Amino acid sequence: MENSKGVEVILDQLEDNPSCPHGPTILFKRLTDGEEQKFYACAACRDRKDCNFFMKFGEEWTVKKKQLWDKRKLAVLPEIDHDQLISRFLKVSELPSTECCYCHTCNLLLLPEENNCHSTHDQTRNVTNHQLFHPSELLKPQESAKKEAQYLFAKNSTKVIVDMLRSAGVCKVLCVGAPRIHEFIRSEYPGQMRSLLLDFDHRYHQFYKKGEFVWFNAFNCHWFAGEDGKAVTLQFMKEADGMEIAIVTDPPFGGRVEPLVYTFQRLDEMHKQLHQSRINPLMLMWIFPYFMEPMIVTSCPSMSMLDYKVDYDNHPLFQQGQKGRKYGSPVRIFTNIPPSKLPFPEEEGYRHCDFCERWVSLENKHCYKCNSCTSKDGRTYVHCDKCSRCVKPTWKHCKECKRCCLPDHKCGEFKPSGCFACHQPGHKKNDCPLRATTKVDSSANRPRKKTKINKTNRAAVKRKNTTPPSGSIQKKRKQ
Repeated sequence: MENSKGVEVILDQLEDNPSCPHGPTILFKRLTDGEEQKFYACAACRDRKDCNFFMKFGEEWTVKKKQLWDKRKLAVLPEIDHDQLISRFLKVSELPSTECCYCHTCNLLLLPEENNCHSTHDQTRNVTNHQLFHPSELLKPQESAKKEAQYLFAKNSTKVIVDMLRSAGVCKVLCVGAPRIHEFIRSEYPGQMRSLLLDFDHRYHQFYKKGEFVWFNAFNCHWFAGEDGKAVTLQFMKEADGMEIAIVTDPPFGGRVEPLVYTFQRLDEMHKQLHQSRINPLMLMWIFPYFMEPMIVTSCPSMSMLDYKVDYDNHPLFQQGQKGRKYGSPVRIFTNIPPSKLPFPEEEGYRHCDFCERWVSLENKHCYKCNSCTSKDGRTYVHCDKCSRCVKPTWKHCKECKRCCLPDHKCGEFKPSGCFACHQPGHKKNDCPLRATTKVDSSANRPRKKTKINKTNRAAVKRKNTTPPSGSIQKKRKQ
């Protein structure tokens, strides 16, 4: 599922596709030497080493093949006895921390009499009560770049995100991934907010009851527990009658956007069926790098990117401090919630722009020509009159290329991106002439109506619109 140029995903009737251990596969389409190829591959794993399902489109999904992959499923997926795991958790939680132990080799909380059997395994001893109720701080993150890629929010970012949800009036949260958000809500707001964790990591079974965790694949909207898992999700949505509910998601950065959009649309449709009087879609907070903005906004026109930089505890660059990226984390929040409802912490260097009616970072100065705060990557952008837009401060306008680019670029090498539908230059997907003559075969590629958002009155809070202090000129760096 690489984000390769010329590769499309086809999501119509996904539930009818052949299944691998991780649920229904996705149909991909690509052009190779001018020849169209279609094939089915795993929705969750982008490396054949993790899941080697591959079937050409048109091949018969025979009974023998299905039985073969059913056996593979039993071999690959762990056998989960949720009731037994919760019973074990309750026993361990009553023990003093000196007797509490977790085996990372077996992914199991251990009772005192079992320690000898796991003495040669990778263990964490003296597990505290805090770790038991914040398992993301106990479990070792799965950091496979082409599978789970579990990077966990820093505490300050976790708090800011939940504070934003509370400011928007959200009472119930579907955490599609984002276990730190789930833990924070359960520990800090047990009587005011509720959350349900939908996650690909089966290890959370032993820390959460059935109404608190569901084993879930966000790239094909697949519940591993089948109808039982789906029923838990539906019940959580049903109980939100009259309350605002939101989805918070932090998917692997290498995953395709289209399957995720498909899943969020499915969850929104389920919610509408339960609450038919509701007009507005589910609130959505999607945490992703800023450079994915074109893909997300094209697929979800109602979404906008916030300026808040999301930090992670275990990512080598996406964090504050000396080890972090020079211009701060590139990870942002994309949401369909009106930005005017979402305050940022001033103590972290954010300010309110009265012109844009939203919070922005300190270096993001308002451009009166663009009528917007235009910075994206953590630097102050500069306006180019010839391009009629703001650009990165290291870019210069090139007369030959007729655009802004790096000063040491080679003229003539710039090629504007082509159409994602027909792969021809000169136009974008929404203007593709094929759209008028052929049926678009991907549900993620259908044109969507922009969701109208009613204007809400912002609380009259007096804020000072400060400007950032002038700093030293930074060295040029290729971006």
